[in-house]
Amino acid sequence: MILNSTELKVAVRSLRILEEALGALREQLEESNPRLFKVTSKAYAQRIASLQSEIAQYLGEHPADLSLILCPAELAVAPSPSPADSFKGT
Repeated sequence: MILNSTELKVAVRSLRILEEALGALREQLEESNPRLFKVTSKAYAQRIASLQSEIAQYLGEHPADLSLILCPAELAVAPSPSPADSFKGT
């Protein structure tokens, strides 16, 4: 269970590391040895699901902390194109 914003940051970092590790494992084993991949990836997938659940629960209770884990580009809202933009280049 995540109790504060520091633990949230650690959980998100751990989640990203595990997702990258699972991706690398998939690249190395999925085609060459699918059975081994299935066995070895199970623990990664379970921990990823657990972290995702903990993060979602914490953010449900502390929605303002979402800004702590998003990079600035993810926080920015893209402006809506104006009607005039659709005529550019024609």
